[in-house]
Amino acid sequence: MQLEDDFYDVLGKAIRGLNFDTSSFELDTDRLRNCLNGEFDAEIIRALSPHLNLNTERLLKLPDYQPQVKLPSSIKIFTSPYGHIGVNAFTLETETHLLIFDTGTNAQDCIHYLTQFPEKEKHLLLTHMHHDHVECEHHLLPHVQTSQMHKPDQTLTFGELTIRTLDVAGHLPTATAYLIHGLDLPICILGDAIFAGSIGSVPQNYYQLALSNIRENLLTLPPETILLTGHGPATSVGLELENNPFV
Repeated sequence: MQLEDDFYDVLGKAIRGLNFDTSSFELDTDRLRNCLNGEFDAEIIRALSPHLNLNTERLLKLPDYQPQVKLPSSIKIFTSPYGHIGVNAFTLETETHLLIFDTGTNAQDCIHYLTQFPEKEKHLLLTHMHHDHVECEHHLLPHVQTSQMHKPDQTLTFGELTIRTLDVAGHLPTATAYLIHGLDLPICILGDAIFAGSIGSVPQNYYQLALSNIRENLLTLPPETILLTGHGPATSVGLELENNPFV
């Protein structure tokens, strides 16, 4: 699956987050503009990255980054149209429950899947309230017992699963990730807090909060923890510690 962000998206997010004045550098303005518009220029990237607190070598390698993560068969991804690669929603099936995480922009396939398990208790858990993640909530409500964006620092139990909610505010002032225990590996479903090789877009006044929550609440998890992101491919804590330019 294609990454949500390319190198120039990463540069742009850091520039906006830091309110960084690129004119303060004696760089060729045409090359700088072209690089920020998608023309790969290693010299420009090397000049900018340290001042944006980005890892230069990881950013240079980002066009070739493809995280390889094997998901448990109990997890399904439903990708619906949004932007250039779509938005992800997820389901997690257990013996007694079916949990849905976010809705995407078209829930038809997800609803068809849910109807195959009339005997299972179903709950919709939301990561944040951007429309591409909640747009189909009203379509899903007839098929679930509850729908909620849970607050951070809670412990939820669904059959044999235990879910701890984590604070990932930044992309929005309130946002929640769901750390799931009870499978072969820990799974964290985190909305748009982090992407493979990048982070979600963040308003300037929440940029440092977003980075702090990512570093303290997500990247301190065990390295084998699978990260299921709102856009782009699944990754892991270990892979992001090695490859994400923001880290």
